[in-house]
Amino acid sequence: MNVRTERVVVESQGAFVRIRRPAYWLFVACLVYGLIELGRVLSPDYGDIATALWASIAVNAVLAFFFLDILARLDLFEREPPTVRAAAMCWGGLAAVAFAMFANDAALVVLAELTDAQWARTWGPPIVGPLNEEWLKAMGVVMLVLIVREHFDRSIDGLIYGALVGLGFQVVENLTYAIKYAGLNPNSDLTGALTVTFTRVLVAGPWSHPLYTGAAGLGIAFFVTQTRRRLSTRLGVAIGLYALALGMHGLWNMPLPSSMPPALGIPLSYGKGLIILALFFVLYHFAARAEWHWFVTTMSDQDEGIITADDLTEMRSLRSRRKARKHAHRQWGKESSHLLGQLHRELVNLATLVARDQRRGEAVEDGPDVAAVKRNIAAIRAELAEVKGVARTPVLSTEG
Repeated sequence: MNVRTERVVVESQGAFVRIRRPAYWLFVACLVYGLIELGRVLSPDYGDIATALWASIAVNAVLAFFFLDILARLDLFEREPPTVRAAAMCWGGLAAVAFAMFANDAALVVLAELTDAQWARTWGPPIVGPLNEEWLKAMGVVMLVLIVREHFDRSIDGLIYGALVGLGFQVVENLTYAIKYAGLNPNSDLTGALTVTFTRVLVAGPWSHPLYTGAAGLGIAFFVTQTRRRLSTRLGVAIGLYALALGMHGLWNMPLPSSMPPALGIPLSYGKGLIILALFFVLYHFAARAEWHWFVTTMSDQDEGIITADDLTEMRSLRSRRKARKHAHRQWGKESSHLLGQLHRELVNLATLVARDQRRGEAVEDGPDVAAVKRNIAAIRAELAEVKGVARTPVLSTEG
């Protein structure tokens, strides 16, 4: 059961097109270049490897869905607009990949000339890959800041958008490897493409580009949003997190000793991956804690009729909200669980609107949209109280 609520649209939410901003046209030009470059790579052999390519696309679509679901759960108090999320993935998958292919090839040639071909093949990936790819992906987050600055309210926004840029990069990079190995496999294009695809998805997938660029994006958003902090602090955090992204990427690309038994290769690779994953979740822990502090601070002036101490406790994480809904389901039935979920969504909407007004410095206590959300909350609370009251009322027997 859901209460019929008034629909509230937050101003400027959802639209990515900004034709009056030069950064938007630069963004589009880079995407067009990436599309043309990737088309050039694909077109000569497409007829021969079409089946292998589409099979790899299907596998990588599963990977993308997996990451998108996780990222949606990481964003505690705001779901980023679909168009901006898509733009982030397009930058990673088109512009960043296309520029990185050119830059990596050129850098590996220079490295081979300065050292030797064997050394360049072994140590080129942990050196060239992070140095070229991380700044190209981070530029995607910077471009989003320049185009849709209103979607960067808190540091965690940079982590989410950075991870989306990294996800787009990872998916398309996987496809380029699938194309390459489809042509190299002497037995079957499909076997070659799927072998490298499954290897990259299962071994590198859980701790690859979304984690690296998420860390860099967190630093960029910290610099942009934490304007009350000293410039040196903001700059230091941004540079430090970018350096961490380079280190995570370099650690993953670092070759294992050639003398090591092959049986240890996969465990050690997963060991490196777990270190990267742990570093990412440490960053997320601090970002999520900052999110919680923002929510509590934003809602601190609201009276008990709008948000209670119990509500604040329940809203701390997605897990605590889910636990509260399950408790309501057990205590008062399915309807109360649905109503509680609806209440949580309206509280998030209210916090977003109140924070917007606070940034604008508006003295008006309740604008029309804020008032509408408060009416929604009051209606949901009234219905929830009624459902709880009915659930508590004992059924009287009519038998004599």
